Amino acid sequence: MALVNDPKSSWQELYLAALVEPDQNKLTELVLAVEYAIFLRAQELANSYADNQERIEMDRAAEKLLIIKTEKLGWPGIKHRNLDRD
Repeated sequence: MALVNDPKSSWQELYLAALVEPDQNKLTELVLAVEYAIFLRAQELANSYADNQERIEMDRAAEKLLIIKTEKLGWPGIKHRNLDRD
């Protein structure tokens, strides 16, 4: 269980659990929880130069979560707009 006073371990623990969760319903809940925990942690780090490595880890986790959502959960992927047409 994540330590209450350690927000970094909070999102990381949830993320690691999502990577190995076989049940789709639980995985959906975990993905949403991880995204929210990452959002909260990013807000905490927003005005800080500290822990750039954690920001990199959060970016990588977000990318992996997108893959989990599209490939394991069947959510629609991100469609990139063709900027030349606008």
